[in-house]
Amino acid sequence: MQSLQKIRRYEFFLVFISTIIYVTRRLFQEASSFDQTVTIAELNRVPHELIWGPLRSYNHFSNTIFPIITGAVFFLGGWFIFHYYIYPRFKEKKIDYQLFILFFMSICFVVTGVFLFDFLKLYIRHRVDNQEQVIGIKVYSLFRKLFFFTNSLAAIVIILFYEGFAQLYYFLNQKLNEEKEENFQYLIYFLNISIAGFMMLVAITANLPRKDYWYGAVRELSLMAIGATTIYFAQEAFYKKVLPYFSSIKSKSFQNGAIYFLFINLLGAIGGYFIQYISWLTYSHVYLGFHAEWIFQLFLIFTFVSIVIAFLRKVIFKEKIELKTQIVSKSAELLNLRSQINPHFLFNALNTLYSVSLKENAEKTSDGIQKLGDMMRFMLNENHQDRIPLSKEIEYLHNYIDIQRMRIDENHNIEIKVNIQNSEREIFISPMLLNPFVENAFKHGISFRSPSWIYITLTHDAQKLYFKVHNSLHPKQENSPEQANNGIGLENVKKRLELIYPNRHTLDIQVSDNDYFVSLIIGIY
Repeated sequence: MQSLQKIRRYEFFLVFISTIIYVTRRLFQEASSFDQTVTIAELNRVPHELIWGPLRSYNHFSNTIFPIITGAVFFLGGWFIFHYYIYPRFKEKKIDYQLFILFFMSICFVVTGVFLFDFLKLYIRHRVDNQEQVIGIKVYSLFRKLFFFTNSLAAIVIILFYEGFAQLYYFLNQKLNEEKEENFQYLIYFLNISIAGFMMLVAITANLPRKDYWYGAVRELSLMAIGATTIYFAQEAFYKKVLPYFSSIKSKSFQNGAIYFLFINLLGAIGGYFIQYISWLTYSHVYLGFHAEWIFQLFLIFTFVSIVIAFLRKVIFKEKIELKTQIVSKSAELLNLRSQINPHFLFNALNTLYSVSLKENAEKTSDGIQKLGDMMRFMLNENHQDRIPLSKEIEYLHNYIDIQRMRIDENHNIEIKVNIQNSEREIFISPMLLNPFVENAFKHGISFRSPSWIYITLTHDAQKLYFKVHNSLHPKQENSPEQANNGIGLENVKKRLELIYPNRHTLDIQVSDNDYFVSLIIGIY
């Protein structure tokens, strides 16, 4: 954070010095241009009255020096407010009346600077006859209402472009600073020197303001920026809100995602058409009117490119996601194996104990052993599959809860409520996604010294599965043997959910001093 603040301080001085250099150069250029225009007219023996008569309406201070300086000062003020106050608040999502006031102030500064320059600035040029011979001097103004509007818009676009490049620089600088190798530090120095050199180059060679804003770089960069921004957000929307629901195109999720995706493309197409239309109006290439075919063409281009990029993302990252899923699954398998000592041997031993307990008429013991055996059978057979029936997961949950109840006396301030809806149709989910939350509830929610409770709910509809676990929370002893394992299983489940159900699950965990609440929603359509 300190590094960014330091960069922004240096940035202001760099922009301020570049502005001074630019304004000084422009003033010298204007003075030189004035002297050269008059000298050429005198060398062509133009009568004195035809030279100095038109110049009576021209004052070099009022019509050149003052407009250039005040225009630069107001533009710099608008940039300063936007860069140092508006965008940081917007980035932190501090949307309040102060933000709107600052935004209004920034616009006013920029528009005022453009108005003062356009309205007060006068230009001089030679008057020539049919043989291109200089016959006098003409003083004229370029101020037009349309030009004032388009120039103001261009100035705002320039500030937005600067902000975009500045944020890109901050991002690159941060990433390079995170690297510890010395070579990356040299890259930072090179990046800083390159940007400072570019700013000086703009200050020395740029010719802004100018009358052809929308006939060159500003228009082209604006169109490219609108296109790139539209395609970025559109492909992101298609990838996250449309592709996951392709198997159920009649669902509200798919329809809402498709509408959102098309709306982004339409908005971008209108924005691109608006920039092009300004260019046409500025140079009288078109009359006032509405050109739906232009919007439609841009809309088709943005839509097509966005869909292609979204599908490419899915194809390219599919293998990577599968690899991550395998790694996480293997990690979960390793954790399960670590918690077992020769599972096959234990399974056979449980069968022996079960037979002995039946002979001794120990029904409760035999029932517990049978449930534990079923759980181990699940761990050995079902847990390694990609998908299992929901009924199998429910059966495992019931067995686990029943075994836990065997060691708990629910009459002593311990309450356990379970509401699990059995599936009436074939529903498949990834195994062992639900039980870690139940294990966590029994691990941290049961105390034999304090009132305790656990509420477990599992329901589903045609499209989603709803799972909730709410339990009391008791602090563990520092020397508890389970203290080192806290959170490992839950973190594993979170990673598996992100990989197996991307954009198809919602996990909400709320923790207080006295209770722990988990809400998990999974798309099962």
